[in-house]
Amino acid sequence: MYVGKEETELVAALHSALRVNPDLRVSILVDYLRSTREHPSPSSASLLASLSAAFPSQVDIRLFHTPALHGWQKRWVPKRFNEGWGLQHMKCYGFDDDVVMSGANLSHDYFTNRTDRYISFESIPSLADFFDTVLTITSSYSFRVTASDTSSATPAIDISWPESNAIPADPFQDTPASSIPRMREHARAALQDMLHRWYRRGPAQLASPLPSNIVSLSSKSNSNSRAPVSRSPSLYDTFLRPVLQMGPFSLSYETSIVVPSIFRTANALATAPGGGQTMLDWTSGYFGLREDYKRLALDCKAQANGFFGSRGVSRFIPPAYTYFAQRFYEEILKQQERKQKRGRGNDVALVEMREWRREGWTYHAKGIWLAPSVSNPYSPPAPNTSDLHYTSLNFDPSSLDIPMRYSHPSPPFLTLISSSNFGSRSATRDLEAGILVTTQNNKLRWDLEHEVRTIRKYADVSVDERLFERKDRKVPWGVRVAARAIETML
Repeated sequence: MYVGKEETELVAALHSALRVNPDLRVSILVDYLRSTREHPSPSSASLLASLSAAFPSQVDIRLFHTPALHGWQKRWVPKRFNEGWGLQHMKCYGFDDDVVMSGANLSHDYFTNRTDRYISFESIPSLADFFDTVLTITSSYSFRVTASDTSSATPAIDISWPESNAIPADPFQDTPASSIPRMREHARAALQDMLHRWYRRGPAQLASPLPSNIVSLSSKSNSNSRAPVSRSPSLYDTFLRPVLQMGPFSLSYETSIVVPSIFRTANALATAPGGGQTMLDWTSGYFGLREDYKRLALDCKAQANGFFGSRGVSRFIPPAYTYFAQRFYEEILKQQERKQKRGRGNDVALVEMREWRREGWTYHAKGIWLAPSVSNPYSPPAPNTSDLHYTSLNFDPSSLDIPMRYSHPSPPFLTLISSSNFGSRSATRDLEAGILVTTQNNKLRWDLEHEVRTIRKYADVSVDERLFERKDRKVPWGVRVAARAIETML
């Protein structure tokens, strides 16, 4: 989305790498509106442009501008609020054959006191190629930022629409009413074609050997063997599925396929014999679930734990998210009451909401984890803590009596890591990307368990009636009205 305007150390590191390696190529795609908010003062865009000024043949800096904001609206909407029309919100970092997927931007808060998720996928050329292609295609519908002054860390910038783009003429300048819809359709077709070609490739073409620290602990490999891993699909116990959600280009893989499929899987596990304690954890930095996600959560047969943090930079934003959380909590109570009246009280979804709180920190993590009951075939043995390098996971399922073993959840076998906050704006206005991970690898599953337990550690504020009755949680009526009006922009 953006690089913090104060991140001179990061830019200096890229500068040094470019200087010592003339063959190095750096491509950066950030959001236009967020990266130029301070323009013409020093901004994220001007900081990055210093790289293109010093290495014009090695560096390509692109600014994606939402097609939803143009003309008189762009002129009249204050820069502080124009993000509501849509953003380039993907947080994906690629280095040769490695990919780091996150929900974090590259700025000071995220490097110091803001909790987020980071998963590194190492030595997977096919995955790196996928996201490199996504970047290339999206960049071809974006502006380029350049500079010529090599003496300044934040030089004056020039923003232009290159003729080499997929659409040569700037659609925001000609006749936006007709040219922007054409750009949307053109980009949708290009991305759709790329996705079709990707999914037509078989596992043997896409597979990569598992990292040695995973393979050595896998039940399907010999820890003493140094033989290369075969590319036979049957030898792979972890699958990665890239997920794109790009409302501006009518791509809806997260909302129409991935999240509904996760809930169907959770329901199937929860309703199977011994599956009553199937656990689904769902977290977002902001509580603003879209309506169909609320229905999925309410109807989920698994135990659904929701963690969220609702702090924002605008003083009216936290009350708005409090209002959304209160509405959802009231829906949970209403559903429970309806089912009890129909004599189905035992069929009520076990939905628990918690707020994350850590003194001096803010919260920005988002994702989903799905863990089956211990009796499920997906349940692995307890981890070897000497291999995992931490001692908090010393639970041994075999020590439980039979009834408990049939109900106690085991570590997750599925996680979705994404830039999406799972709200209406993420679904319809922003560009989002993520990876769905499904695994039978014991080491990886216990690592995911450690991750979600770390989040739970600070999710100690239960959401109930008492929370909303607190003076600091009272939502002014004006915020309630405004929140309803702009819910799709938050």
